[in-house]
Amino acid sequence: MSYSTFDYRIFPIFVYYFFVFIFGGIVSIKMYKKWRERNVRPTLYLTLVLTFLTSALVVLTIGLAEAVILGQFREIYRISLPLAYSMVIFADIFLFIFAGHITNRGKKAFPAIITIGVIMIIILFLPWNWWGMPSEDYEGKFNIRLYSTVCFVIYSLLIYGYIALICKKVKQGVEDRVMYTGLTLFFYSMISLILLFLMLIGDTLMITLFNHPGYTDFLYIAWMFGLIFIILSYMSLVMPDWLIRRIKKKNMES
Repeated sequence: MSYSTFDYRIFPIFVYYFFVFIFGGIVSIKMYKKWRERNVRPTLYLTLVLTFLTSALVVLTIGLAEAVILGQFREIYRISLPLAYSMVIFADIFLFIFAGHITNRGKKAFPAIITIGVIMIIILFLPWNWWGMPSEDYEGKFNIRLYSTVCFVIYSLLIYGYIALICKKVKQGVEDRVMYTGLTLFFYSMISLILLFLMLIGDTLMITLFNHPGYTDFLYIAWMFGLIFIILSYMSLVMPDWLIRRIKKKNMES
């Protein structure tokens, strides 16, 4: 079995992943503490969303750490890719459930979202994805990586787009400015996730169309939007006291 050689131009993304997952971990812990204080389901669901997204980054970082240390993309890296994608799917599922509870919309779709998500995870772990394998090892062989990746992206984008539309519709009938602001922040957090996946598509297109070795600048921009999502989703539910005071003050002035 052959291995691809690690390209040290990728090392900055390894460092970038490391700092992003630390930040995500801190926010996840803060959200967990809020759930313990409030003991309400929406806070628990968002805690799970942030935890799964942070876990995805941890898994990706561990996979790259193996490559950095050994100088080759080996077994841990190969399993880290479908495992990280699976973590994102779990995050998608709980995000949809969270949105359903705070907006009281789309609850009938829960079983379908969960079932499709489980099927997607199984597909991602099939051996014909050839995750992390040198292209010469599977040239001419049955390869489903492009199709499984496209399905994964479409699944996620449909969820984020649907939630964004729900938030936009629900907030139009909300008179409470604090709740309105929370829904607005959550709406923009969904836009951030959509932009994250669009950047990931950009990275994939560079590899597919221009024979780029991967890990383009699109990947840095993608997880920048990931950071924005973590911040906005946290603020939309937790609503820090300083933000509430500012909203009320602005409402009184108007």
